[in-house]
Amino acid sequence: MATITHKQGDTLEWIVTLNEGGNPVDITSYTITAQIRSNDTLIASLTVIKTNAVNGEFRMSATAVQTDSWSAGAHSCDIEFVDDLSNVFSTETFGVTILEDITHT
Repeated sequence: MATITHKQGDTLEWIVTLNEGGNPVDITSYTITAQIRSNDTLIASLTVIKTNAVNGEFRMSATAVQTDSWSAGAHSCDIEFVDDLSNVFSTETFGVTILEDITHT
């Protein structure tokens, strides 16, 4: 499982492209959600915005204020897609390690 590291209190912005067989998937009609959890405890629901839907691109984000409250430690995340036929599928689960913020106001 791949792991992404992020610091508490920092703005989070991940640009993602959904591909199938090396080709971008048109996500225009898709609903996309993503959550970070520790076991079954919800740490965050990320904001998802399609940035180039025809080419499968979207942005997942959280503000610095939001990430400031996230508990430090190892967590898990995946991305769930619902297509126009109501088929539901998710990415592989990946790790999100939240690091304690040392320098903050």
